[in-house]
Amino acid sequence: MKTIAIYDTTVRDDQSRVRGIGRCIQTLKESFEATTTLYFSYIDSIKALRPEMIFLNPFFNFIQKPLMIRRRAHAQIAIIHDLMPMKYPKSFPIGLRGKWYKLLNTYALKSYDHIIAVSEHTKKDIIKMYSIPPEKIRVIYPTVPRLFLPHLDTSDESVEHHHPFHTQENQTVAEFTPLPQKLISTHEELRNLKDFAIYVGDATWNKNLPNIARAIKQTNIPCVFVGKVFGDRSEKNLSVKPHPWQNSLFEFFQLVENDPRFIFPGYVSDLELKMLYKNAKLNLLVSYDEGFGYSYVEAGYMSTPSVLADTPIFHEVAGDAAVFANPQDPKDIAQKMSELFYDRVKREKMSIKAFDRAQRYNPEKFQQDWIEVFN
Repeated sequence: MKTIAIYDTTVRDDQSRVRGIGRCIQTLKESFEATTTLYFSYIDSIKALRPEMIFLNPFFNFIQKPLMIRRRAHAQIAIIHDLMPMKYPKSFPIGLRGKWYKLLNTYALKSYDHIIAVSEHTKKDIIKMYSIPPEKIRVIYPTVPRLFLPHLDTSDESVEHHHPFHTQENQTVAEFTPLPQKLISTHEELRNLKDFAIYVGDATWNKNLPNIARAIKQTNIPCVFVGKVFGDRSEKNLSVKPHPWQNSLFEFFQLVENDPRFIFPGYVSDLELKMLYKNAKLNLLVSYDEGFGYSYVEAGYMSTPSVLADTPIFHEVAGDAAVFANPQDPKDIAQKMSELFYDRVKREKMSIKAFDRAQRYNPEKFQQDWIEVFN
């Protein structure tokens, strides 16, 4: 039986658990639990690797100290999520140490047999910036935790269709088990909240937070910002010059200071996040650039429509199942938010399209793709 050793950064790094890498590790573990033909070992030290193993590095980062320079396993696979610091060096200055690590990692990447990109968009970036043969790179789209999957209501035996939405008396009816209308949360400010938008993610420059703030101020639509970085805002001294990577976040906090339309619960559990998505009228993700766009798919599984940036990555991920806005124009973002928020018919239509599109990124497909790689 083949042994696949997966490097788990969340064991030693608390920050990894609440960011994209934590979601990646979580969905990998869930997908591999049901696999009986392969054995998976999660390691937090390269010293645990043996020559006969297959090694998976789930977060190959060009600007961090490389895990290894030379080959240490029978086969080695790296996942590359995005190349933001390399594509936008002015917004992501990496310093001398980062430049040295970047050089070492460029060399270290040669020891990997396969590279997994999280989108065709990221694959093109890797080919363009590192001249890696396309056949060495495979795209495996991320998936959602199984908690987000719809639980179909089978109590009505007369319903033979399998789509979780159907039309009844000219109205769209959800067939899957309904969720509570009231959000059950440990965060007091969320318990009675209704009629809101949601943003889930990090706070780096590419996330476009200042323009999101300006758009929300124009629409007067409350927005919940989920992420540990937002929960830490009370500890930040806005009079101190921020780290260059946090300039955008610094500007955002100045724009929203003492504004009740901006709600910051910080990190929330997956169950709370699921309920927030479900109760939100729209999901907001108007980044200048992304490797993929997790929140679009997670929101889609909750049949919540999204306003996305009108950029190549989001057209790849969402197709026509979203409302697209110019990320450079807060007025356009505000207009597209208002269209979804106030137009019930359009929101209902986009909700169904978003749910259907999200099914492309289901855990079963994700698992099958990975088993093909390992075999």
